[in-house]
Amino acid sequence: MLDILQKKFLLSKEGSKNMLKGIIYCALLNIAFMMPMGVVFNFIRESLNIYMYHTQTNYTTILYVVMAIITFFAIYFANNLQYDSVYTTTYTETANKRISLSNHIRKLPLSFFDKRDLADLTATIMGDMEAIEHAYSHAVPEFYGTIISVTLIAISIAVMNLKMAVCLILPFPISIFMIHLAKNKKMQSEKKHYNEKLKVTEFVQETLENILPIKAYQRKEKTMSEFKKLLDSEEKEHLRAEIYNPLLLAPLKTLMRIGVPLAILVGFGEYTNGNLELASYICLIIACVVIYAPMDGCLSFIIEFMYIDTPAKRMDEIFNMKLMSGNDKQIDNFDITLENVSFGYNDTEVIKNVSFTAKQGQTTALVGASGSGKSTLAKLMLRFWDINSGTIKLGGSDIRQIEPENLLKHYSMVFQDVVLFNNTIMENIRIGRKNATDEEVIQVAKISMVDEFVQELPQKYDTKIGENGVLLSGGERQRISIARAILKNAPIIFLDESTSSVDADNETKLQEALSNLVKNKTVIVIAHRLRTVENADKIIVLRDGKLIEEGTSKQLIDKKGEFYKLWKLQKNN
Repeated sequence: MLDILQKKFLLSKEGSKNMLKGIIYCALLNIAFMMPMGVVFNFIRESLNIYMYHTQTNYTTILYVVMAIITFFAIYFANNLQYDSVYTTTYTETANKRISLSNHIRKLPLSFFDKRDLADLTATIMGDMEAIEHAYSHAVPEFYGTIISVTLIAISIAVMNLKMAVCLILPFPISIFMIHLAKNKKMQSEKKHYNEKLKVTEFVQETLENILPIKAYQRKEKTMSEFKKLLDSEEKEHLRAEIYNPLLLAPLKTLMRIGVPLAILVGFGEYTNGNLELASYICLIIACVVIYAPMDGCLSFIIEFMYIDTPAKRMDEIFNMKLMSGNDKQIDNFDITLENVSFGYNDTEVIKNVSFTAKQGQTTALVGASGSGKSTLAKLMLRFWDINSGTIKLGGSDIRQIEPENLLKHYSMVFQDVVLFNNTIMENIRIGRKNATDEEVIQVAKISMVDEFVQELPQKYDTKIGENGVLLSGGERQRISIARAILKNAPIIFLDESTSSVDADNETKLQEALSNLVKNKTVIVIAHRLRTVENADKIIVLRDGKLIEEGTSKQLIDKKGEFYKLWKLQKNN
């Protein structure tokens, strides 16, 4: 049972145990709600016996009070157990599930993110999990708990009178079967609605990210018109999906109610034939009415299972994606060697049979025209993707055999696209080394010239810089990125035009800071301005994903090949 729950509802082992407890407690609560029927049954039977047969009562008022108190506490404790096991543990489970999903996504190759945009992932982590959370807390335990409790109650009624029990329960499985027949149509409709809703989310995010060009190019009206069309389309699909609920539930709930008059008629026949005493007959009629409340809920829960089918499949798809794995290996040498490396996105090959070695203690520059494969090659060395063929080795070990987290601790990166968090400058730099002291952070901030603009801020290093550093200039953001790299002090450095957003006066100072950073380390530079790599130990020239030249700046200029053409073109400009 635990394995079934774990697989069907994507639960952890602990979550499946708590869910099973929740199901049992839901069943107990439903049974506890029927306990007052026992008190009512005894009262009616005693009253009828006194009235019709003039017998003496066997139950005192005190006894009825005691029975009522016992019933109250039984319901109270069953409700507490049910609440704790269903709601409290459910929210813990879904919180852990969100963390687990985030950790899983973190270990996926970047090719995964090429197929999913931010809105899509946000919808999965937040929206999909919210829908599943609601199902965990309201639908799953209640549904299975109702099945168990209704079955036990039906058995109890059958003990009193089998025919009435059959009449009462028979519409219930028929209703469930009819919902099952309509399942595919309902799920198709829900999937269409989900896709339309996702389009709206993506459009909102895209609009917010591009609000400046939208205003600058006067596309406000067109954007709002497109947004309205998306909303209209989402609304139509939503209505189509929701219309199935009343169309299914209304007639099925009516069908189930047929069991009440049918049970009453059959019970009356049993009573007139002397097979059922009057007190039992009256109590069974009351039970017939009461038992349908959990049954009605059961049908709604089945609809909710259909509603969460698409989110559950999307989450399951992510969890089943192959992670980038490896072992924790001790790396003593930090040469990076590429041997016949090829790589492509989908069917397009962008890196073609590239081989070279970036030696420790040297600077290796990747140059070439835009689209030549420089950034892609650097990201392959960082193992953001796994290559299609060939080998990339770090210190003689294939990086595909090294656990990604263990691999990345050897790297520092200063890319053009700086990612900052809506936190203080101090904490944004401290990302380089989480246990660094304030003094160490300030020291690297001074080296990277962050301290210059920080001293002009009202809260100095405790100033919050907004989402992705929106309150800072491009140069200031890049300096923070350099400060991070200096703080991390990793043996391998990746630089992607790390001073491109800095003015000429400060560039020389930053170059000095970088020269201190790269001493005795393996340095990979992605160069767009060739003058920045004139002193590189090795220059790798790429064109259309192929290595066409390598050597020092002087060697390549003397050779008058591809590098010479690029160098001359930039020199003339």
